[in-house]
Amino acid sequence: MPWKFENNRLCSPEGYNWPAISGPYGKGKLPSGEYLIAEPVEIKSTAAKYNPYRDKSGFVWWCQLTPLFETDRSGFGIHPDGNVSGTLGCIGICIDNTREVFEVLLNSDDKSLIVS
Repeated sequence: MPWKFENNRLCSPEGYNWPAISGPYGKGKLPSGEYLIAEPVEIKSTAAKYNPYRDKSGFVWWCQLTPLFETDRSGFGIHPDGNVSGTLGCIGICIDNTREVFEVLLNSDDKSLIVS
C-alpha cells in the first residue's frame, strides 16, 4: 500500500498520518500523480537557509520526491513546514516535532506516494 497525500494529510502505509500543506507559493501545490520517495536526509546545520526545512523543535530534514510522470516542474520533496506557512510545491509537515515522520519515512518498506 503506498503513501498518500490527500486532504492536507500525509498518510503512511503503516497507518500513521500527519497534517501537511502543499503550495500555495511558486507554481502552487504538488501536482497530482505518483512519486518515488527517496530516503530522508537529516541536515545538521543551523544556517538560516535551512529554516524552511526546520521544525519548531530545531530538527531539519529533506526527503526528495521524484515524479513518475512527465512534468516541467522539479525540486519536489517532503520536509517540515518551517518558517512561513506553505511551500513552493513540496509537502510541508505541519507539526512542531517532525522526527516521527522522518523515522517512519526512513523505515517504511513502501517508497511510492500517491498525490490526489
